Amino acid sequence: MPSDAPGSGSRRPLTLLPFSNGPSSSARSPHIRTPPSSSASSSFFTTNFKNPSSSSSSSSSSSSRRSLFGRLMSGGGSSSGVPRPIIRGILFVTVLVGLLLLSRAGKESQDGVWDASSWSDRRGEGQGVGMKAVRKKFSNWSAGAAANQNYNDYRNRNPNPKLFNNNQDAPQYEEDDDNSFYGDSEPAPHPDLSRLNFTLPTPVHPGKSRKIIKGTDPEKYTYHPLPTLDEAWAFLHPLLKAVKDRTDAVPREHELTHPIFQPFLTDNLIQRYNHLRMTFDPEQGDWVLETKRRWLLVTVCRQVAGMLADWFAAWTVLADFLGPESLVFSLVEGDSADGSGEILSQVMRAHLLHIGVPPENIHIKTFAPKFDWEKVHRIEQLAEMRNEGMKPFYDSLPSGLSPDGQPWTGIVYYNDVYLSATHFLELMHQHFKQDADMTCGWDHAGRWFYDGWVGRDMSGDLYTPFPVKEEDKDLPQKLFPSSPETLRRYNRMLPFQVFAGWNGITVLNPQPFLPPYNVKFRRGKPRTNDFWECQASESSFISWDFWKYGFGKIQVVPGVHATYGKEDAMLRGWVEWPSPGDGLREEIDWNPNPPAKVRCHDWPDKPGKGYWAWDTVRWVDPPKLEVPKGARQQD
Repeated sequence: MPSDAPGSGSRRPLTLLPFSNGPSSSARSPHIRTPPSSSASSSFFTTNFKNPSSSSSSSSSSSSRRSLFGRLMSGGGSSSGVPRPIIRGILFVTVLVGLLLLSRAGKESQDGVWDASSWSDRRGEGQGVGMKAVRKKFSNWSAGAAANQNYNDYRNRNPNPKLFNNNQDAPQYEEDDDNSFYGDSEPAPHPDLSRLNFTLPTPVHPGKSRKIIKGTDPEKYTYHPLPTLDEAWAFLHPLLKAVKDRTDAVPREHELTHPIFQPFLTDNLIQRYNHLRMTFDPEQGDWVLETKRRWLLVTVCRQVAGMLADWFAAWTVLADFLGPESLVFSLVEGDSADGSGEILSQVMRAHLLHIGVPPENIHIKTFAPKFDWEKVHRIEQLAEMRNEGMKPFYDSLPSGLSPDGQPWTGIVYYNDVYLSATHFLELMHQHFKQDADMTCGWDHAGRWFYDGWVGRDMSGDLYTPFPVKEEDKDLPQKLFPSSPETLRRYNRMLPFQVFAGWNGITVLNPQPFLPPYNVKFRRGKPRTNDFWECQASESSFISWDFWKYGFGKIQVVPGVHATYGKEDAMLRGWVEWPSPGDGLREEIDWNPNPPAKVRCHDWPDKPGKGYWAWDTVRWVDPPKLEVPKGARQQD
């Protein structure tokens, strides 16, 4: 994996294989299975390669080498003309240099080594490649029976897969003297022909596929069973290819049918996110399929043709996993010169209907009219555009219910960034797990954190100093200089609380958008003689107003990397997992109080967008807690 970390250009990645160490060891089989043996000497992989017949000659050779070394140390090297003090000095320096190199190789430090992209791009704390680190890294892998059970559960689309805790029920592995490992079961027959009997998994969610009958107004449909993922791609890809062929504006290098990220979920991901599509039924005493959750997926976008392969893949996998009736889509596109409007207007609705999304859950607006940025207040205009994306939600007021009458579960708002289903699901997962009000990802401009104007940590300061001087652009970026505890959690990819965030994609609690709070995207209130509100961005005020009404559980999940460019997506756009340790756990200890002061960089209060918010700085009070009339009080 390419890395931007200083000094890492010539380093090749290491491939680490798990080592067995008792009951919790991995069940991944070795490439060549070792036959059991009663002693190390009879093992096929015994590393003693000495020929018994040459044992004596080897012994005498070793003795002569020891004699030579003894002569050197005792002055026996005088016949060579080299004085004894010089020889001893050379040996002393050699030993000293060797010890120094060993100490540096074993040192685990992150000083001066930073990259916004990922743990993998840094020499991360605790990520040594010694034997102890290898065993620790792989000690929690589930073993064979668990892996096979989860795989079969997915193939059969069992909505209630068997989970193994602490490797219970897993087969035990033994370790022989040469670190080979083997199981109690017999080796699998070769070749493995089990795939000949493989059948495509069928969706388990309620719903039906719809195909529009041409020429009908209002639309009428033919109905079919929900498609599998492969059937969904078979319907989608010809549509995408056709619109690309007839739209010259779409750059030829955009492969609309080949996403960057994997268009499926692995067994481990299915197990991790299973609670998002299941709920525990106390009457049955078991987990059952959840059918009442409703997610609003919102984006306001332009120039996204290069991202659409991944967006279509993400939408499809989400519908397949969470259920198509659980998703409501709202997309507003405009001012695109790369064919984004043509692709979305001609393909998106037909595809969503085909994978089972109900017609009333689809809200698409393309070719939004252009406007003159020099005649409008930039933040006010952006707030209006983002609120337009929220129109399906606001139209549900005052009831605040989804189109089929179910309460909203959450709102996922994302920018024009490269995303996969895993990005969405990890944020949803952490949103539930942490009981958060707002859950943000981590977006990039190259290796730099992107949303610097919005982000504020719990000290009230920026995530990273900005702007960066030209002469400092090749230096490691500093993160959280005012919040060392936040930096500790970031370094382990652990979620952390912030005062404000957005960061390319965020999951939002729907309650603050409902009466009596009625939060919306907005600009700062105009300055008066008595009041001067921070002139922040429209997305910043979501965090500010959440705090205002007591919804201050705002977190960043640093392992969910959102990127704006294709190259960044390929190098940095993956999802990384939390790694608790050093006294840190994954769960956040929430602070109910905002920072005492918040750093503010005001946007000029005048029309136009070609301005700079970093010329001035001031520290302002956080919003005071308000309890609107009719607000529900917590116990």
